[in-house]
Amino acid sequence: MPKNTTPFLVMLLCCVAVPSGCQNIFKKKTAAPAPPPPPLHIAGTVGEYATLAEGAELPLRGLGVVVGLGNKGSAEVPPYAYNYLIEYLNRQGLNSPSRGTDAVSPARFLSDPDTAAVELRSSIPSGAPEGTMIDIVVTALPQTQTTSLDGGVLMPADLHVDTGATHFAQSQTSIWAEGGGAVFINPFLDPGKPADQAKLRVGRVIGAAKVTKSRPVMLALRQPDWARADSIQKRINQRFPTPYLADRVAVTKTSSVVEIKIPPAYRQDYRHFLDLILHLPLNLSPGAWEARAKEIAEAMEQPQANHDELATVWEAMGKQVLPMVRPLYTSKTPRAAFFAARSGLRMGDQEIATEVLLRFASTAGPLQILAIEELGRHRNLTRAVPVLQRLLDDQNELVRVAAYEALTAHGSHSMITRVDLPKQFKLDLVSSSGNYAIYAVQTGEPRIVVFGRNVAVKSPVFYIGNDDLVYIKDHGDKLRVFRKLPRAGRFSDAFDIDYSVATLITTLGSLPERTEEGNFAGLGLTYSQVVGVLFQMCKQGHIPARFILQQPPGLQRIYEGTTAAGRPDMPLQ
Repeated sequence: MPKNTTPFLVMLLCCVAVPSGCQNIFKKKTAAPAPPPPPLHIAGTVGEYATLAEGAELPLRGLGVVVGLGNKGSAEVPPYAYNYLIEYLNRQGLNSPSRGTDAVSPARFLSDPDTAAVELRSSIPSGAPEGTMIDIVVTALPQTQTTSLDGGVLMPADLHVDTGATHFAQSQTSIWAEGGGAVFINPFLDPGKPADQAKLRVGRVIGAAKVTKSRPVMLALRQPDWARADSIQKRINQRFPTPYLADRVAVTKTSSVVEIKIPPAYRQDYRHFLDLILHLPLNLSPGAWEARAKEIAEAMEQPQANHDELATVWEAMGKQVLPMVRPLYTSKTPRAAFFAARSGLRMGDQEIATEVLLRFASTAGPLQILAIEELGRHRNLTRAVPVLQRLLDDQNELVRVAAYEALTAHGSHSMITRVDLPKQFKLDLVSSSGNYAIYAVQTGEPRIVVFGRNVAVKSPVFYIGNDDLVYIKDHGDKLRVFRKLPRAGRFSDAFDIDYSVATLITTLGSLPERTEEGNFAGLGLTYSQVVGVLFQMCKQGHIPARFILQQPPGLQRIYEGTTAAGRPDMPLQ
């Protein structure tokens, strides 16, 4: 037998002994199924090949102390937090003869039931520049007897990068934000209900923390590729040119990373700018942009299309696509018409696109509030002001709120009177002939808005706030208002005021400082406490107004499961 046949016979014997093995040797491999193509609003864009590095937000965490709680605080501080808070209070100037606080040691301060040790959480959006103001969620530490943070004020505190550790060593991570202020508590909670009591240990400090350093923005390629990174860099810089090379928006750092700088024109709207970058098509070959714009126009006519994302691709491409966008202003598909007009207006097509958006803003339907909000983005759009002013009288309170916010963004105050309560909050009085409404914000800048002319408390009235906080009752032809002082356990001097809701709010919220006449300016309730009083008085019928509380993103965990669920006075959805 020839020698070269031996390996073949060995293989054949193996196949006879183990048939399955023989099959595996000769079996033809089948190719893995190709992945489905990306949707049209992603295909060929920066977002198909790259994503924002480190996610959309940088989580922050910290420890702090809330003061001004009367007897609702706690003397307990968990061991893992005690040493940090002692050092923190020393930095705040306690136990300092030069500041006159040598009689108050940090340990004694923490043991006072007027104070509470709290955990702080926040997050910085990707691209947020230094100086951005962010909210802080404040929670009483576990293993403490704090019953409520209502009426409390968070002392200035540091926020560090959240490493995810159970009890993180704050000194080992850098400080990314700092701030403090009055704690806002959900006014819909009922202290008398056991289900709500634990939620009184959670609050929010509105627009309280200042970001101390700018976050770098990085595009991370899904697959390392120098050529792809370079094409992304060139395309972004071509779409968003700068006068100087050193100020380029995009710079390739590695085969996996492209660094992004937010242009000055987008500093106040950096999230939208990053959205545009991710939706930017890379192919600029002759005719490619026109074909892409037409392809999007065809897709926009489909009722189930993702109109928002598709319109953002148009906007990312720039003004050159306007000839393909304009025909959709008159589309029979409402969402196609709306989002086409939105893209057109953002790309400078004011003459025609504005009329489309004004029509949507004036027509009740699912796109009305989106149209009002879009009109508010364009501050030089003076044609929108009369329409927005008319909408202040709308029967839908959410439409009225959107119109108010849009007018405020425009800087139009002809129908809005602003009262500033220093170090507390702002009160806006909206001249409106619609039903009375009171709107309170809980993100950004603390504000209470009263819709209606000469809104007044209804007589007779006898109101007692939670924990006997404030008393409001008739007194002759005046409204008598006074409060319980949390530390002293006695009542303040009374204020006899008119029945105006605006006067009531300024009396409740103004700090108890002496005026030139020698009288106190107000009762000094916190913003949260004033909002709580207004909600209860609206609920009990003492104020004939609908109460509306703004619900910003990220608050669902605070409201989740509260007894307010399903009620008409729940926060905006």
